[in-house]
Amino acid sequence: MTASLSPDATASAQASARRGLAVLRARHSQVPRLIGQRLLQVPLVLLVVSGLVFWLIEIVPGDPGRNALGQYATAEQVQAWNEAHGLTGPIIERYFSWLVGFVTGDWGTSLIYAAPVRDLVLERLGNSLFLGAVAFVVLVPVAFALGALQARREGSRTDRALTIGLMSLASVPEFVVGVLLLIVFSLTLGWFPIQSSISLDGPPADVLRALVLPAITLALGYLSVLARMTRTGVLETLDSQYYRTAVIKGLHGAQLTVGHVARNAVIPTVSLLGIYLGSLLGGSAIVETLFGYPGLGALLVSATVEKDIFLLESGVMVTGVVSLLALLLTDIALVLIDPRVRFEEGE
Repeated sequence: MTASLSPDATASAQASARRGLAVLRARHSQVPRLIGQRLLQVPLVLLVVSGLVFWLIEIVPGDPGRNALGQYATAEQVQAWNEAHGLTGPIIERYFSWLVGFVTGDWGTSLIYAAPVRDLVLERLGNSLFLGAVAFVVLVPVAFALGALQARREGSRTDRALTIGLMSLASVPEFVVGVLLLIVFSLTLGWFPIQSSISLDGPPADVLRALVLPAITLALGYLSVLARMTRTGVLETLDSQYYRTAVIKGLHGAQLTVGHVARNAVIPTVSLLGIYLGSLLGGSAIVETLFGYPGLGALLVSATVEKDIFLLESGVMVTGVVSLLALLLTDIALVLIDPRVRFEEGE
């Protein structure tokens, strides 16, 4: 016997389908508008950041000319060196002169490396992006797996042990974790090199060995919070009405886990992932300096110590662009994943 729907039921189903398509189109139509809004905001944010950094470098003690020429140089020689490198005159004029050059592609010459700033920053940025991507690939699945395991075994010994372990790990600074990894896996076992100062164009096996310890150190710094957020999201999903309704309807296995639990549990962690992604891709100065990795973070540390204003300003601007793009990707992901999120005009 073949069952047939009544005309009213058929009309209701068609209306429901039309509403679903309308909602889906509305969600996707928000993405171009969101991108447009963020692209208008990014230059303003970078302008404010660059101005603050330029001013802060100016008031920090230290003289680039003295750093370059040494303690035995005369005051006249230091003054002449600063003038030759455009480090004298009103700060407003020097800032706008640098800003115009940066926008037009002339980022200046590094005061400590005597090389084009643009080449230095972009080369080191590529290294940091690669290291950050490796750390992100390590971080996300491990954090999600641990968080889901804790949620599934809430209140058990496994849950309590993982909670204690993750909270203990979160309280340990990155440089301590890195030093411990170096002592165990480099000095004692000899599995990985002590220094990660290797070109990414080298043999893949050597590159991978050099990246393992710094990538793990970066990932462990964010593992605890991300795993706890995942645990909370999974518990809220398992306790929700729509999850119980799905179980009553007979859903199980991958369809239930992926379609209901995973998608809804990941929503609270997406914003956090965007912040972490920007931090990871922008480079970590502590980790890169500790492992001798030629990344952007370590470069900016050297620029700060030597007051290399052109190098530091350009590096900060590029790092800001990376972080803001990561946040934009987060906003887009939230719009597509969570139908409750709406970005109205002016937000």
